[in-house]
This record gives sequence, structure tokens and C-alpha cells, in this order.
Amino acid sequence: MHPEEVCPTLLRVPTHNPPNTRKPFQLAVFAVHLVLSAVVLAGCGIFDPPKNPGKPTEPPPQYVIPFQPENVLLNLTLAYSHKDSVECQVVYDSSYVGTSEDLNDPPGTTPFSFTYTDEVHHVAALYHNPSISSVSFDIGPQSSWTRLGSDDPGHPDWAVIQLTGTGVNIEVTDGQTVWQVKATTEFFVFSFKPTTPAAGSPTDTLWKIVKWTESRAID
Repeated sequence: MHPEEVCPTLLRVPTHNPPNTRKPFQLAVFAVHLVLSAVVLAGCGIFDPPKNPGKPTEPPPQYVIPFQPENVLLNLTLAYSHKDSVECQVVYDSSYVGTSEDLNDPPGTTPFSFTYTDEVHHVAALYHNPSISSVSFDIGPQSSWTRLGSDDPGHPDWAVIQLTGTGVNIEVTDGQTVWQVKATTEFFVFSFKPTTPAAGSPTDTLWKIVKWTESRAID
């Protein structure tokens, strides 16, 4: 259930493969692959996914009111794991920009970048791919998240949560194969934009993800 009204990231790596020498996470490439899949599988219906009679009905996720940034991340993991592109429209601000960079790349290398629409397409692709039966998105316990103040002088009202990559793990069951994307030396920084006043919030404020940065540490 959505607590408020809604207006209307893939290098596939089998878990049984031996250790490889590719960049260890590359969530950005994961998203790009599924965005392209969405174009083929979803057509123009990504913002309102149709019911799929071929898939068993599962209980709807119980989203929490995003009256604090931590709740937004909880809703993100639920939306991703349930392939819910509608909730993603709530989680992300329409001005959202995400970037992914490897600090080991040569100087001048352009980081991957993502928009609000890219993120929604990405989750919609998971939903519309008939061979994907389950998705798990784990960003570690809240005790491992570091809450910070705004890192943008132009937006002192923003909030920031930093995650270390060791707690981030994504698994996608595709047919008989389980694909896994696991972070090791990455850092993730989520910036949150407040909306005040906001009806339905016990704090009179609701939050959305306005910026996300993934950085791989220098080896």
C-alpha cells in the first residue's frame, strides 16, 4: 500500500562463476541493461504496469510514510524487490540525477549518469521481463547507514545518507539462474530533498531522493 497519493542499474554475473577481474559492482551498467530491456518488453506502459495473469499474486509491500530520509531508503528497497515502478515515482524526485564513477579510471573519464525516468524504466524492466521471478535488494542494516548534513551549499535543507558498499547486494532470479551484483569497495551517497508542509506526515515534511552517487574507491 502506498502511504500517499501518487501522480502520474546490468552486467549479468552468475553466482557460480569463479572470481572475475571486472569492476566489482557497476550498478550503473546493471541499470543500463534493464532500461534497454524495458523499451522492448514494456512498451509505453511503464508508469502503470498491467496485471500479469501468468505470475502468482503476492502480498503488496507495506510502504512507510517517508517523513524521514531513512524511510525513503526502506521504501526504495521494497520497491526494487517488488519491481514496483509506481512507488519509484514516489521515492525519486522528478529532478533526480544519479552518477556512478570509478576513481581508478583515467582522468577525464565520463561517469555514468541517470535521470528520474531512467530509474523508473529500470525497475519497470524487472517487472515486465517474464523470466525474472524474484529480485532482492539489500543495502545493509540501518545501523550501517551514516546520516550527514547537506553537502550542497545551494541546498542547505537537503539531508544525506552514506552507505558503504560491503552491505549492498542485489540478486535477480532469471529462470534457473541467479545473477548477483555485490559491492566491495564502493561508497554510496544519497541526497534527499524535503517537501514542507506536507499533509499526512507526522513531522509535516516528506522526503524524496534527489541525488545519488556511487564511487568506487581507488585500489
